[in-house]
Amino acid sequence: MADDTARTTALETDIVSRTAEDSDVPEEELRDALELLDADLKGRHSEFEHNTYVTVEERRAYAIDPEEWDSLFEPYDLDGSVENAARRAHERQAEALFVAGEGDSDSLGDASGVVAGIDTAEQFD
Repeated sequence: MADDTARTTALETDIVSRTAEDSDVPEEELRDALELLDADLKGRHSEFEHNTYVTVEERRAYAIDPEEWDSLFEPYDLDGSVENAARRAHERQAEALFVAGEGDSDSLGDASGVVAGIDTAEQFD
């Protein structure tokens, strides 16, 4: 994985930039949405651990049911295009982490990807 020292979420900055550009969403708006999600996701690992996951570089990518994404956005009043871009950024990062961790780009299958940062204690739960 790339050295990404400017990263403030579990997603690499180049993935965020590319997704903002592809989605025609202002990058700063996407970053803000991702930071909101990131703060929330750090405490929700136990909700996703029943799913397939991989841990790479203090980040965990989960393959979740696509419908679970709706509940992730419920606490926030985000524009639909920003929600779609945030979801796509997470899916791109999850794909990259599954490739790095398992060498398999098809690990998500029909699932959606969600990525959360972890700390050392969470790795041993």
